[in-house]
Amino acid sequence: MPRETFQLTGGAAAIYEQQKVKAIFRPLAEATLPLVNISKADSVLDVACGTGIVARTVQDRIAPLLPVTGTDLNADMIATARELTKDRSDAFQWHVADVTGMPFPDGIFTLAVCQQGLQFFPDEGAALQEIRRVLRFAGQFVLSVWAGPSRFFEALAAALARHVSEETAERSLAPFTYARLNSIPRMLQSAGFDDVTTRDLTIDRVIEQAEEAIPREIMASPVGPTVAALGPDVMARIVADVLESCADLRQGGDLISAQTARIFSATAL
Repeated sequence: MPRETFQLTGGAAAIYEQQKVKAIFRPLAEATLPLVNISKADSVLDVACGTGIVARTVQDRIAPLLPVTGTDLNADMIATARELTKDRSDAFQWHVADVTGMPFPDGIFTLAVCQQGLQFFPDEGAALQEIRRVLRFAGQFVLSVWAGPSRFFEALAAALARHVSEETAERSLAPFTYARLNSIPRMLQSAGFDDVTTRDLTIDRVIEQAEEAIPREIMASPVGPTVAALGPDVMARIVADVLESCADLRQGGDLISAQTARIFSATAL
């Protein structure tokens, strides 16, 4: 099966911002950035930025003197990022760009962050080499990749396998089952990085008002159109199965599932 590249179309990017960013990607950015030495003098690149939550969190926390730059291959994600930051457009620069050919000079950034993007790059080695190219000597690179699926996504995959297909279930787990996770330190060193450190960071994915939010979780992923095409009855059965499997994770109307990211930090040689 080809590698999932997590390309969203139509209104899925807006749903992604509404659901997934609120549930997990903002909390992950807010938990990760305190581990990074960032100053106002840094020139910051958010690689595979999606709707720009890392870039926005950097601006909220640090407010660097230079605009924070975000790149993503998905034009709809970048359009959403631009819309979300239109009231402070001078604080950001957004680019639709392939990670293996970014439109920047050598050594322009002092810090690059890639939150949950590496596992979707078709050529990780070329991507890491390009990130190294745009970082200056001794620049920082911070990379996060999910260390495995949470209980919630295991339950969702089981429901998708039951009501849709095994292939759809496998696609839904693609963000969490990166086969080369343990090889990342070696990959970073091969791309021109040193001083590689690794730590696990566990945060809660909070699915607020789970009955209504689980369909949004599905629709904000590449499997969304496949599930939606089968009609509301199939979606309802998937939701019911997930809620039954995760009954012990319910807190009122919400569902709270711990999820672990592996954080890699490295220095550009």
